[in-house]
Amino acid sequence: MVQDEVRFDGRAMLVTGAGRGLGRSYAMLLASRGAKVVVADNGSAMDGADGSTDPADAVVAEIRAAGGEAIACVEDIASEAGATRAVEACLDAFGRIDGLLHNASTLPNLVSADQLSSEDLERVMKINPFASIWLTRAAWPHMVARQYGRIVFTSSSGIYGNLGNALYASAKSACFGLMRCFAVEGAKHGIIVNAVAPSVRSRMTERFPKSPFTDWFLETMTPERAAVAGAWLMSEQCDHHGQMFVSGGGRIARITLAETEGYMGEGASIEEVRDAMPGILADSSYYFPRDFSERAAKMDELYGIGAGIDANSDFAMAPIQKD
Repeated sequence: MVQDEVRFDGRAMLVTGAGRGLGRSYAMLLASRGAKVVVADNGSAMDGADGSTDPADAVVAEIRAAGGEAIACVEDIASEAGATRAVEACLDAFGRIDGLLHNASTLPNLVSADQLSSEDLERVMKINPFASIWLTRAAWPHMVARQYGRIVFTSSSGIYGNLGNALYASAKSACFGLMRCFAVEGAKHGIIVNAVAPSVRSRMTERFPKSPFTDWFLETMTPERAAVAGAWLMSEQCDHHGQMFVSGGGRIARITLAETEGYMGEGASIEEVRDAMPGILADSSYYFPRDFSERAAKMDELYGIGAGIDANSDFAMAPIQKD
């Protein structure tokens, strides 16, 4: 064992999409460091059809052959009931759930705005933000009870925008927003929540058009070289929270939300906005709020209010009043 090696001994981890590609690499790596792993994968094709137990079973067999501990879960986590049962499978098998790494996803065909499919939208939303909510909701009370947990959602650099990718990008952007909120709530319970945006060879990226870049990408961006970042975020030693990291080919970088201080005017006319746009769009005076409270504090400073808002100790909105 390497001195000061990052270990997961005694920890129970649920990894979704773990039957192939990056998910498999996550499961294998965590298990090799002592984690008990639920290999959650229903073996379906990219369109959600043709489920099979073979991928999950194969990874479990590999982990056990290497001396690790794992079980397969073939629930459809793109359903509320299936996501809940995946968490229950971890609890039933290992008596606890210490980590949730939600890696499963799908990528619809890229189409123009007028060709967007409601069926594809539903599929990509269910497996990404919906499943993120369902899985977290089911695991949360058990993590709170132990005052410990690690949750990693999978986003994508697709959130920057590219042709035809509106459905996937919107689903992955939603995962980023979920992560930021759960990170705020989880911090007081010892639950660390982050996200990764992996660049990796997968069933998705193997659909890249043939080109020298694609050849390089598929050779360089192996799942194993991206898995280390996600595994670190699942570790007890990791105390970073509310962050999103790019990972791939040995490179790790941070993606963050930033806001400029902007233009302080009267808000009196459209023309005022027009004339202020060069300064508004200038790449200067950035600040990087980690949560709503930090942003509110900045607004307090800019407007000279002298009375901030703390949205980390209580909900920022009163409940809707019933008539």
